[in-house]
Amino acid sequence: MTVSCKLRLLLARVNVERAKRGVGALSLRRLAEESGVSLSVLAALHTGKNQRIDYTTIDQLLTYFNSYFTVTTNDLLSWERARETDVLDISSS
Repeated sequence: MTVSCKLRLLLARVNVERAKRGVGALSLRRLAEESGVSLSVLAALHTGKNQRIDYTTIDQLLTYFNSYFTVTTNDLLSWERARETDVLDISSS
């Protein structure tokens, strides 16, 4: 997969900010409650086992993380060009 979610990194950044404020770490469960994104979706994004992400989910996560620091779609999602051998394997199928 060439598109990936950097939820793990954003969660770590939030927890650094929370530690500076003297607030406990943010768990996935708490993030689900506060952002409105289901725990199962967050767990899949966190482990990289998701196959897709809805625009609504992207919006909810960006809105939530922007309450701590400025975040854009590039901070949440990344894209890497598929290797040439991967492209050849797909076109051969």
